[in-house]
Amino acid sequence: MESISHNKFFNKLAFLLFFWLGCQDADYKLDNVSDPFNLDLAPPAIFFHPQNISDVGVGDTFSVKLYTYDLPEVAGAQMQVLYDRGSLVVDSVSVDTFFLIETMPLLFPDSSDVDGELDVFIFSLPTEVKQNVSGTDAMARVYFSVKSPGISELKYNPSETRFVNFQNENILIKSYGKSFVDAQ
Repeated sequence: MESISHNKFFNKLAFLLFFWLGCQDADYKLDNVSDPFNLDLAPPAIFFHPQNISDVGVGDTFSVKLYTYDLPEVAGAQMQVLYDRGSLVVDSVSVDTFFLIETMPLLFPDSSDVDGELDVFIFSLPTEVKQNVSGTDAMARVYFSVKSPGISELKYNPSETRFVNFQNENILIKSYGKSFVDAQ
């Protein structure tokens, strides 16, 4: 009889301990340098992910995502990405999920590689009930090849970058992020 009550006591203690530990709030340290709110950007903003690329060498290919941060209702974008054409070559550009409504968005990249400028035009395809998209997500992915070693900067050209809503009204972008490529 003593062992049965002894077991009940330990079962109840184990249950209470499990319940108490399960109800404790987690104490997470939010210090991921890739999180938009850790990049010192004021939304609405656009930035590159990853922000720093250092594990590439001459002849290697890498990709960087063109990201939004807390964009309001938008339907399309024209972005100009500036890069060091002496060190990097644009291989290709692919669409990502930000402008996706029901079907994949339209993407028109233009890279002449003459001036180190990549123009990206991307538009959502509206439906009867949804014409704009908003939030934080990847718009496109750019694939680069490394031509020569050194540190290169990727940045947006604010004077040649614009976002519009379905009514073709400009959407103000407050911050533009940069990315750095350290090729060996």
